[in-house]
Amino acid sequence: MIFNKQTLDMLVIPRMVAEQLLAGEPEILRVYLYGLLHEEGEPEQISEALGIERSVLLQALETLQAQGLIAESKLSGELRYQIPQQAEPAEAIELYKDAGLNHMLQALFSDRELSYADYKTFYELMDIYGLPAQVLLLLAEYCINNSSAGNRVSMAYIKKVGRSWAKEGVDSIETAQRKIAALKRNTAELRELLASLNILRLPTDQEFQLYEKWVSEWGFSFGAIKAAMAATTNAQYPTLKYLDGILKNLYQQGCLSSVQVQEYFALNEKLDEQIKEVLRALSYARLTVSQEQRNRYLKFIRMGFGQEEILLACAQAAGKSSAGFDYVEQVLTDWQQRGLLKEAQIRAYLETERKQQSKVRKMLDAAGYKKRVSRGDTALYEKFSQEYGFADEVILFAASCAVGSSSPLRAMDTMLLRWKEAGVHNLRQAKEANEEFRRRGRKTSNFSDIDSRSYSEEQLTQLVPDPTLQYEE
Repeated sequence: MIFNKQTLDMLVIPRMVAEQLLAGEPEILRVYLYGLLHEEGEPEQISEALGIERSVLLQALETLQAQGLIAESKLSGELRYQIPQQAEPAEAIELYKDAGLNHMLQALFSDRELSYADYKTFYELMDIYGLPAQVLLLLAEYCINNSSAGNRVSMAYIKKVGRSWAKEGVDSIETAQRKIAALKRNTAELRELLASLNILRLPTDQEFQLYEKWVSEWGFSFGAIKAAMAATTNAQYPTLKYLDGILKNLYQQGCLSSVQVQEYFALNEKLDEQIKEVLRALSYARLTVSQEQRNRYLKFIRMGFGQEEILLACAQAAGKSSAGFDYVEQVLTDWQQRGLLKEAQIRAYLETERKQQSKVRKMLDAAGYKKRVSRGDTALYEKFSQEYGFADEVILFAASCAVGSSSPLRAMDTMLLRWKEAGVHNLRQAKEANEEFRRRGRKTSNFSDIDSRSYSEEQLTQLVPDPTLQYEE
């Protein structure tokens, strides 16, 4: 019985109708009850009151009309709600023909009296889905024993399980018994997992579906799932949904057995310790390792570098507040392109670079510059030493001669080019050439005779790309 709380009028709905409505979509039940409690209402009004779309409302009305729960007036065309009287359909006579099966089904449900709609569900599983009567009885017994509702288990659930069995080819007592044994085993294992999470109740349908996916679809053993439970300690409130995320990652990694899962976590634990070293080297405040950081670190490993080489790349970040994994990857990529994969090779390269930078620094100091070494400065020094072929002492002498000019580096380039063309090879010859230049009376105290081939400061910084600059930016 359903009561209208506003008028206290009692509404009586036959059990068959109530069960029929409960077995259908919830919107159909809501629309039906709305009609019982209201004398009239336009579709838009009902749609707004129930919070459902108009198309859903119209479909529900069509279903109710087909079920005989509402009728359309032939004169006005209005839909009128009605409560049909309990009556056995004419087809019930045919449906109840297997009295023996009906009796055994009723015995399984004990004090719950099965209705015509209930029996119809079982006969549909036989006639449409091909489940034999003996399998049907085992199915009903399993659903009753493994539902928190007991013998009040819904027919919708029974139909869902029956369709699943039919799809899996459960078509005999033997296959049904094996299926039930597997389901019972899964239920026991699932309850054990829930207990380990301090969840002391029967599994829900959703939880059971998760477990079925882990075991049947993904192929995990129970031991592997239990081993994966160790990772749920990272969650404040661990659930099977959280465990599902862990198992999905393991499945993608191909770790399905207990041994494989344990090895994976052992490797991850070691990996995380190495990553924490990297985080400390980069001055990270938090040392909690993320999956993104694991992926980046593994990328460095696949590039051919080990822990020492990665830490060496981190050391290049000293004093750079914005340096992180992106910076480390830039450094490692440069080393990889240079064929430098081992610590000894890298240290030798860095030492060569350090010495080169030191020479460039001395050149800038001698020329009167107070700035950081740029890649343009380094490229110009390489031009003086390699292309022009001058020793360090000659370059430093040229720098000292250029002090005071408007652009010392431009002046040096002009001066050294002139010396090269004059056949100067050493410091003595450079001094002599410089003195001779002065004696000729040129007014070049600021080296204003720089020819058209001289470079501007901006051009000098663009001569040769210097990959070491990216370590400083």
